[in-house]
Amino acid sequence: MRMVFEKVRDSEGASFAFRGVGGPDFACPYHTHPEVELLHIVAGQGHLVVGDHVGRYQAGDLMLLGGGLPHMLCSDDPAPSGTATRLRYVQFRPEDFGDRFWRLRELEPLARLLAHSSRGLRFRDPAGAPALDCMDRMEAASGATRLLLMVSALTRLAEATQEQPLASPGYAPSVTHRDSERLDRAMAFIGRHFTEGLSLAQVAAQAGLSLQAFSRFFHKLVGMTYMDYVLALRVSMACRLLLETDHGASEVAFQVGFNNLSNFNRQFKKLKGTTPRDYRKQLPG
Repeated sequence: MRMVFEKVRDSEGASFAFRGVGGPDFACPYHTHPEVELLHIVAGQGHLVVGDHVGRYQAGDLMLLGGGLPHMLCSDDPAPSGTATRLRYVQFRPEDFGDRFWRLRELEPLARLLAHSSRGLRFRDPAGAPALDCMDRMEAASGATRLLLMVSALTRLAEATQEQPLASPGYAPSVTHRDSERLDRAMAFIGRHFTEGLSLAQVAAQAGLSLQAFSRFFHKLVGMTYMDYVLALRVSMACRLLLETDHGASEVAFQVGFNNLSNFNRQFKKLKGTTPRDYRKQLPG
């Protein structure tokens, strides 16, 4: 996981970008850009970070990410057979349309939607289905029709009533280019070693900071403590193993980096509101 500032490529002949990417070992680095992003997961599954939210993405997810909101997607390693990540996304700058445009009375719901997207919003069927229909038609459209379909997709999301905010209400990203280089190294190191006995000193060394300075630095930029972030990654991986394997709770605990079962159960319940055993019982099938 790397924190980078993404410069969104200009779209020739268009006021916004519409693109698709993916692959069997997909990794979208921890990054930020000023554009608002409407992101659809067509296929695949893996880890998701949006601001201070750490969780998972899956096929069918539709997310609206506000400008400047750091985010990252990384496919599971190894990815289950036939689950290569594929996604498509729209990126645009609201200011390119002018401030008065978003203050039109007819667009008040869209203005509120964009304001709420500063935390990141996730929509799942059936809430996101009408917007996905607009995205389907947008791929083949051009000119004014394409632009109207984008506005229509946002309108459908503004009408939805089942969106899930991702980052916490108090999350306020503040990242400079210099900070991003330090966070690049730290996040990449954590991503490679979070299931191991990773010490704060090891991670702080990657960022070139003292323990105390790194603790303040990480909490300021990521919105949570280093340990809370590692625990969230481990519990997220545990959820995948409980879903996709028949491994017992003890085996899952040790695979994701916990030294004892009681601590695993306690941390899992703290983050998921249930025990690993009951979580597995709730799964379909």
